[in-house]
Amino acid sequence: MQQGKAPARDDIVPVVIGGDIGAYALCREFHEALGVTTIALNTGFIGAIEHSRIIDAREVSSLEHDVIVPAVTRIASQRPDAHVLLVGNTDQLIELLEDVKADLPANVTCLCPPHDAFDAVCDKATFSRLCREHGLDVPQMDVVSLAGTDPIAPTQIPFPVVAKPAVSAEYYHFIVKGFKKVYYMTEQAQLDKLWADLREAGFAGDFLVQELIGGDDTYMDSLTIYVGREGKPLMLGGAQVLLEDHAPAMLGNPVAMITRQNPELWKRAGAMLSDAGYRGFANFDIKRDPKTGRQLFLDCNPRIGRNSFYNLAGGVNPMEVATLDLVDGRGEEPRVVADTILYTLVPISLLRRYVRDESLLAEVDSLVRAGKVYDPQRYDADWGLRRRLDVDLTEKNQIRKFAKYYPEPTDTSF
Repeated sequence: MQQGKAPARDDIVPVVIGGDIGAYALCREFHEALGVTTIALNTGFIGAIEHSRIIDAREVSSLEHDVIVPAVTRIASQRPDAHVLLVGNTDQLIELLEDVKADLPANVTCLCPPHDAFDAVCDKATFSRLCREHGLDVPQMDVVSLAGTDPIAPTQIPFPVVAKPAVSAEYYHFIVKGFKKVYYMTEQAQLDKLWADLREAGFAGDFLVQELIGGDDTYMDSLTIYVGREGKPLMLGGAQVLLEDHAPAMLGNPVAMITRQNPELWKRAGAMLSDAGYRGFANFDIKRDPKTGRQLFLDCNPRIGRNSFYNLAGGVNPMEVATLDLVDGRGEEPRVVADTILYTLVPISLLRRYVRDESLLAEVDSLVRAGKVYDPQRYDADWGLRRRLDVDLTEKNQIRKFAKYYPEPTDTSF
């Protein structure tokens, strides 16, 4: 895998909005692809970014239209001869990019999907319909509207069930208030209380109630696709999740994965995006039913995803693909993530405690012995004593988090 040896492209200025591990991964991908320093904009940064040698971290007062537009405009005006590539990697930041892109200078390109396609895949109810139209399986689901004060009918889906917002971006502020990303419910009374609590907090959007698909974290899969300007998938990458984050505000974010290929499924998912007029990056969450073998598409994130780096580790640099498409106009044949690697944000010792399948555990050990273990934060071109300490402390903190929120693996991952 390339380690920051690309000749520098002085015609491109990458700007990443965000300050977490996912943002650092994008900055590293730009550095490896283009040999350039990335500007990061956020209200605060993790140590891996704050003390980075490959990132120009610039703090802003807020992530609002009236702050981001002037900040990006200043960057673009200082380099009028360059292409400014503006990237975000959360649902809220993609909404921000949708909001600001019309007010930015002509030399700024936002890596976000067209608004109509964004709405189609962001709304999990609409997404389910699109999946069915393209032969992709989805869980049984109810859509619950929390607008108004009318009583909400009991669900007809057998318990236990999973409840989550239909549109993640509009729910962000409620996570800050203490609500969870995903709820595991065993009886109607729990759902009724959640509906009452959400309404009392002012949430008036839609929630989904889905059938619970069994299986621990290792039954989750990730699929990342980049659809180019001509509507053709230009990058396809996938991975099997080994372990997810279980802290309430981070629930469902993978922290360890092994890259996998599933070409037929990828083809159908890519066709769905293309037919919907989608452009740019999309990341799918898929779960395999251990009882039936069904592969169920849970949702689609309108962005590359926090764990984008597994694609680079597996042989395809996503930011290189996007640059070739958006700046160079080169719609090449699709690049497929073909190398089998272990991607992890947690110590291997912790991962071994949670992988219960003996064949998977043997594969983990084999990849460790072969040196095919990748963490986006651990980058030879960006090591310094302070950064190394930050990364070590972050990984060790994972041990404390799992002891608190998920001390033992379960058959449902809840």
